[in-house]
Amino acid sequence: MRFLSPTVPLLGLLAMAAYAVPACKGSSKDTLPSTDADAGEGDAAVALPCGPGSVSKGPWVLAVDGTNAKIRWEACTAGSAARVTITPEAGGASVNVDAVETATVVTAETISLLAPKFPDPAGTFYMHEATLTGLAQGACYAYVLAADASYKGRFCTARANGDALRFLAIGDTNPTVNDNTKKILAQVLPKNPDFVVHGGDIQYYASGIETWSGWFPIMQPMLAQGAFFPAIGNHESEKEGEYLQYTLRFFHDAGFDGTPAYYRFQSAGVWFFSVDTEQSVAPGTPQGTWLVSSLADASQKPGYRFSVIYFHKPFVTCGDTGDDPTALAYYAPLFKTYKVALVLQAHMHGYERFAFDGITYVTTGGGGGIIVDVNQNKARSYCDKRVASGPWYHALLVDVAATATGGVMNGQAIDKDGVVRDTFQITPP
Repeated sequence: MRFLSPTVPLLGLLAMAAYAVPACKGSSKDTLPSTDADAGEGDAAVALPCGPGSVSKGPWVLAVDGTNAKIRWEACTAGSAARVTITPEAGGASVNVDAVETATVVTAETISLLAPKFPDPAGTFYMHEATLTGLAQGACYAYVLAADASYKGRFCTARANGDALRFLAIGDTNPTVNDNTKKILAQVLPKNPDFVVHGGDIQYYASGIETWSGWFPIMQPMLAQGAFFPAIGNHESEKEGEYLQYTLRFFHDAGFDGTPAYYRFQSAGVWFFSVDTEQSVAPGTPQGTWLVSSLADASQKPGYRFSVIYFHKPFVTCGDTGDDPTALAYYAPLFKTYKVALVLQAHMHGYERFAFDGITYVTTGGGGGIIVDVNQNKARSYCDKRVASGPWYHALLVDVAATATGGVMNGQAIDKDGVVRDTFQITPP
């Protein structure tokens, strides 16, 4: 792959690493960066990371329901890499789907001194999105990009109401700093989850050696496993312009309803709500109003079983981060009313499990960022309700049984060495 030339002067690298070019002014938080089919003329001559077939990032899958899905990937040249081939894993004819190409002007850039071969340069990039329709419910598909056969993956459509379901939860991934994220994924991805929910802090500029260009190749096995449904963390906005020009550029509209940043989706009659804790969730706010009304709406859907909520900054933790007891006091009764069985949190780099009035809260923030003191705030009044914890690099594998066998939910916290550190079973309300 081609990256920033090693002949770039050191002083130039210092200057570029010291700041990010500001994003376009006047954009709202959930507004995508500017697009322009004629963009790029006169751009600075910084080499764009470019792989075979001009693919620079991906592919990955978003917005999956029972019959539809989106496959997204990015290229560094126009008019290339614009088709994907879909094949049912159970057998059947392959179908070619053309993607819509959108040029995106990126002005925010980061070129790391410690990892200069993985720059996030300014320039014009070409996002591709293939919209798939008419898929079979509860079926899994393999896909491959026409640009190069090495770009491939799989995904599964939403399971039918009442079916069994397996998904993976992980948070605070930091894959270029060490091998912990890679080791976790090597343990859990072979267990074949349908999709991954991410608790936020997807990528860390703060580590000094990580960029989005470095993140994508390492995380591609996870992206190739199934659909990706991320929540927004505080590290998604580390650089000025990063949130709009990187995070939303890659992952906007991952689900349905809501906004580009907070959304919901469902599989097997289980509804998932991704909440953005970088925006207020207080009563009466746009997100708070959406969450309550959407939980109520989901609970009335045919085949509804229960809900799973996931977000970044925890409502409850005994670790080294802040908590939000006000949000807990407001939402806990509503979660019970609308049959929320599991709440997933991140931000605190470790593992915790709490039991509050029939609802399980799990902090699953050990995805790769440096592990912290999980007991730093153990004096908090609710810490007697913490039933398991540990300073573990891990991901959480969750199995939802078919309703014919009781519909229970079983969780396993699996560490980077494959050791199961905690197990639990939830009988949904």
